[in-house]
Amino acid sequence: AAVAQAVGARLQGLTEEDSVLLEAMVPTACLPVPPPRSPAPRLPMALRICTLVCRSWGDRPQLCQVACTMGRVESPVHHGAALPQGLDSSLQQLGVVAPSERQALATRLREATEAATAALLAAEAELNPQQRGGTRAHTDILGMDFLLACVDDALELVALATNSQRCLETCVLSEAMGRAVGEAPGDLPQLLAEAMLHRAQCHLVEGKDILLIGAGGVSKSFVWEAARDYGLKVRIWGA
Repeated sequence: AAVAQAVGARLQGLTEEDSVLLEAMVPTACLPVPPPRSPAPRLPMALRICTLVCRSWGDRPQLCQVACTMGRVESPVHHGAALPQGLDSSLQQLGVVAPSERQALATRLREATEAATAALLAAEAELNPQQRGGTRAHTDILGMDFLLACVDDALELVALATNSQRCLETCVLSEAMGRAVGEAPGDLPQLLAEAMLHRAQCHLVEGKDILLIGAGGVSKSFVWEAARDYGLKVRIWGA
């Protein structure tokens, strides 16, 4: 009611070309936490979840890394404002005690991240080269931020924004911090290398002439689709 009243009052003073932009207010999840170890009051905390997704083989989004940052509820948690930490420990710190609930949230995070990325890649594929930024330009690595919110007394993951650099920096820092304390290396370096090498291989064969002796059957039709995407010039010779 207060928002509607403020917008109505604002609209009365605007000209015909002006407008009011409203953004959704997402309440941060505030869970009951165990008693603090010290008598000092514990301030409500907010959790920002940073994810990194790579374009895998077959244009399939694959979640590479997750890094979280904690901050005060009344202040937005920005990239670089706090050291990253793991998802499981962050959920425990926030008050998600049950391991099954933490695992369920991790599964939902993977599904939401990869589904959102797949939708963005599909929309990007419909753009013309000029709109994408070049003939072979497309997204290979994408960062996506989530907020752990509370909707109708249930924990929900709310997507905040996508970016290309900040999530990469946060996740690489989290990977390096883990290795510094003796944790086993994760899959992040391998997945990033695979994405970059795949693009490099495509660049090397782009525009090349390929001679095929025997076109194969219908089951090999995917070869022609890949050749078209790679920019190959295919010449078929049959006996």
